[in-house]
Formats: sequence, structure tokens, C-alpha cells
Amino acid sequence: MESNPMANEEILAFLFAGMLIAGTLIILLSPIIFRLTKDATPWKLYGLLALILGIMGLSLYVVYLALSEPLFFLPFVALVVGLRVASPIFLFRSLGDRFETKRFWVVLRIILAIGYVGFAGYLVYAILSELFAGVFGQAQSTATILSEQLLMAAGGAFIMIRVFTKILPEALREKPTTWVSAILLSLAFAVMAPYAFPNYDIAYRLAGLAGWVMGFVVIWRSA
Repeated sequence: MESNPMANEEILAFLFAGMLIAGTLIILLSPIIFRLTKDATPWKLYGLLALILGIMGLSLYVVYLALSEPLFFLPFVALVVGLRVASPIFLFRSLGDRFETKRFWVVLRIILAIGYVGFAGYLVYAILSELFAGVFGQAQSTATILSEQLLMAAGGAFIMIRVFTKILPEALREKPTTWVSAILLSLAFAVMAPYAFPNYDIAYRLAGLAGWVMGFVVIWRSA
């Protein structure tokens, strides 16, 4: 019995929505709960519940619209593309901030440079295989695709942490909930979105190619 590709896309789309809802609720509710622990009233708790239900409803509705008309997903596509362009650079810089003074940093930088070139080369082949399938065949290395997406998600998490430190109260910046939210949101956009909404696959791959190439240039210039 063959699986229905559209049904699979719908499942992945709602998984994407679930991760988006969870990550958004965690980061939005952390400062609210932080304040409620000091001064909680029934009306504030009712307002908190209404906010949770509103975010869940809005996210599910947006995903429903995107499934019925892909144009509604364009704002999310823009976020995915931006994340894939910027993530490799932020990943390298964040690792540099943590390990630049360590002895193994030189070796790690070389490994990163090789990895960046490898991912860029794979995406070039994947793009060509999609445009000229009869000449290049199909690029379907699941391990390579997943590794590339997870590294993109890691870089995306560092980007979101930097954003959160700008908007959150100082008492919440280093909380585990901040990292949990950043990881969930980056996984939603870097890993789930390309499978849930595959109509923009070329845009995702071109953005990834640009990101790995720009990241390699940053590594090269930092040597």
C-alpha cells in the first residue's frame, strides 16, 4: 500500500506547527510566569491561558492556510532562507567565542572548513540533480541531508539565543527554558519546514549553499 505524499506533508506541517507553538510559548511565557510568581491573581492566570490558546490557534490556522495555499507560507520561507544563510557564520563565530583560546581550536577550525566545503559541494550537486535529473541523477544521501540540517539548526539556535538576550529580562537570559525554546524553533525552521513545505526546495538549497560558502570565507579570513 503506497503512502500518500500529501498526507505525509500534512503530518509534517502540523509537527512543524507543534514545535513552533512549543518554542514560542516557552520564550513568551517565561517572563510572564517569572512575574506571576511574584504577583499572581486569577485574572492574570486567565489572561495567560487565553494567550496560550491564542498562540496555538493562530499557529495552527497559519499552517492550515499554508497547506491550502503555499503562498501563505512565504513569510516562513523567508525565515528559513534567512536562517540557512546566516547559520553557518553564527555557528563558527559562536564556537570561536567558546573555544578560540583552546589548543584544539586550530584543528577544529580546519574540520569546520572541510565540512563547510563538503556541504556546499553536496548542495551544488543536489541543485544540479534537481534541475537536470537526467544528467546528474538524484542526490538522496539521507545522512548528509540530516547532518547539514542539524548543523544549520545549531547555528540557528545560537542566532536565537542572541536575539533572546536582547529582549528577555536579565534574570531569564541564562535559563534552560531559553535554550529549549531556541532549539525547538531552530529545529522547526531548519529541519522540519523543508519537509513540511517542499515546494520551495530550490530556495532552501540555494540559501544553504550561500550560507556554507559565506561561512567558509569567514573561516578562511579568520586564519
